[in-house]
Amino acid sequence: MAVSRRTISVIVPACNEARNLEAAVDTVIEAARSFDDFEVLIVNDGSADETGEVADRLAAADSRIHVVHHESNQGFAAAYGSGLGRARMQYVTFAPGDNEIASTSLAEIFDAVGKADLVVPYHGTPWKRAFYRRILTWTCVTQINAFFGWHLHYFQGPTVYPTALARVLPRTTRGFFFITEMLVYALAAGCTSVEVPLIHQERAYGRSKAVALANIVDAEKTILRLWWQIRLLGRKAPVVQDELLQRV
Repeated sequence: MAVSRRTISVIVPACNEARNLEAAVDTVIEAARSFDDFEVLIVNDGSADETGEVADRLAAADSRIHVVHHESNQGFAAAYGSGLGRARMQYVTFAPGDNEIASTSLAEIFDAVGKADLVVPYHGTPWKRAFYRRILTWTCVTQINAFFGWHLHYFQGPTVYPTALARVLPRTTRGFFFITEMLVYALAAGCTSVEVPLIHQERAYGRSKAVALANIVDAEKTILRLWWQIRLLGRKAPVVQDELLQRV
């Protein structure tokens, strides 16, 4: 009887992360060694610095690394989509190009793959994050749990999905909150999940692009739209349920 190989594609979106990218990729490679095979998909999202050159150099040195170049900045959701469209492995997730996830933490997340349909990371050291980011996280998580009757710690982390499932999950918002949109639809469709703490580390260079007024507004709009469509109108994503049935 053939044994299924355990493989993963890790998307690394990067915009102007030339000084952080190599360390981020090293973190992914170190954490992914427990898999039978893996690939790193760097998406250079229209960077104005040397991110593209660094990505190409890394890919030339390691056949497991592949690069997608966006000529202009299209945003995190588009970068994830470009990586997802090229993913060839059994599972898929992302790791930011700013290297803000500790290697040991990413390894623990990867070790949990296969224990449930989804591996859902959450911040295990919230005190390491800026106070205003903790307030924003608490507000969004509390809203979603209240609207859907769940008790998850976090909805914006690098969830690990079966690749075929990730491809059929709705991604209608163009901002950072597509991450939550995917996870909410997956959970509403009946996916099982295991939560794993994520250890945050400060980026070595630059500032985070995640917290901006536009992203906060997008988050609230997305939460309300999900509540309206799923809880009030009863709309699910049938294709997601079909994918789940095919894997049973």
